Amino acid sequence: MKYEKFEGLNVSSKYGICGLPIRVDSYKTCSFGCRYCFANGRKVMEFEKTLLVANTAAIERRLDRIFTKGDVQPDNFLDRLIQDRITWHFGGMSDPFQPCNAELKVTNEIIDIANRYDVTMLFSTKSDTLHDANVRPDLHTFQLSVSNVYDRTDIEPNVPPIANRLRLFNELKRGGYKVGIRIQPFIPNVSTLDIVKMFEGADHFIIEGLKVIPQEGEQKDYCFGELGENPKHYTQMGLMNMLPEKRLMLYQPFIDYFKEHGTSYSISDNDMRYLGNNRCCCGDALVSKASGFDTTALCMKYGKHWTLKQALDEVGDYQQCKACDLVASNRVYGCRTVEDFYRKRFCEQSAPLSPRYQYIRQPSLFD
Repeated sequence: MKYEKFEGLNVSSKYGICGLPIRVDSYKTCSFGCRYCFANGRKVMEFEKTLLVANTAAIERRLDRIFTKGDVQPDNFLDRLIQDRITWHFGGMSDPFQPCNAELKVTNEIIDIANRYDVTMLFSTKSDTLHDANVRPDLHTFQLSVSNVYDRTDIEPNVPPIANRLRLFNELKRGGYKVGIRIQPFIPNVSTLDIVKMFEGADHFIIEGLKVIPQEGEQKDYCFGELGENPKHYTQMGLMNMLPEKRLMLYQPFIDYFKEHGTSYSISDNDMRYLGNNRCCCGDALVSKASGFDTTALCMKYGKHWTLKQALDEVGDYQQCKACDLVASNRVYGCRTVEDFYRKRFCEQSAPLSPRYQYIRQPSLFD
C-alpha cells in the first residue's frame, strides 16, 4: 500500500521554549490510541486511512546538501540548527516505534540516514521494541513516556504492558544507552511515585501536566468526563492547563523525592521551567547539544527574571533566520525573523517565552 508523504523534518513552533527545536516524525497519526491525546487518527480501525509517512529522501537530500556540499542557506533556521548539530527530537507528534513501523520501517530508514551524518537524536516512545533499528548508543538517547504503571488500558488502550516497557528500559540501560522517563501527561490520581520507583535507574525524569484542547470536543469530553478532571481546576493558557497552584501541589512529592535522592529532573510545563535542575527540559544527560536560548536554559542561567538582551544574546547568530511561517501569530504580529519574534512577544504575560509567564507560587486554597 502506498502512503502519502509529508515533510517529516522541521523546526518546531516552540523554538522559543524548547531546547530541541529540530523535530522529526516518521509518521502522522499514531495507533497507540491514548485517549488523552489530541492527535488525529486515534481510532485504530481508521488508522490506515489517515496514515502519512515521512519523506525520507528529502531528509537525506538536506543532510547531504549541508554536510557534504556545505550548502547552508544563512537565513534558513532549520539549515542553521542542523549545521550546528543541535540534537533532533524524534517523535514529537507520533510514536516512532508504533506497531506499523514493524512493517514500514520508516523510523529505521531515518535512523540509518542520521547515522551516516553523525546526527544525534532523542527518541520519545511508549513502545516495548525498537523493530531492529540501528540505534547507536554513541549518538542516540531515549525518553520513555510513562503516565502510569498500572496498565490502564481504559486510558492507553494499545500501549504495551508496563512489564514489557520495563524490560526494554533495562535492555537499553545494559546496552549503554542514556534513558529518561517522561511522565507526560501527568494525570492526577493516575501518575504516582511508583513510576519513579519502578524506573529508579533512569538518567533523567520529566514531568509535564495534562493539557486539554478547548476546540477538540472528543478529547475535552474525555478529560472532563471519564477521566474525572474538574474543569474548575483548569485555566486557558492557549491550551487548557491545570491551575499552576494545583499542579505544583501534585508535583511537590515528586520534586521532594528527586531532591532527596539527588535525581536529575525537570518540569516541562511552560510556566514552571525554573523548578528543575537541568539546562534542557529533556535532560542534559540525554541531549548532546541543545539550542541554549529556550526558557529552561534562560531560567537556569539568569534566574526567573531574564532580560530581552540576555535572551537575544543567547539566540545569537540565529536572530536573522526566517521564522514567519513557524507560528501562526507571527504573521499577526509581523514577526519575520527570530529576532522579531523575541522583540515583539517578549514582554507579553501570555507569551510562554516571556519571564512574566513563569508562575511564582502564592498561597492558595490548595495549600
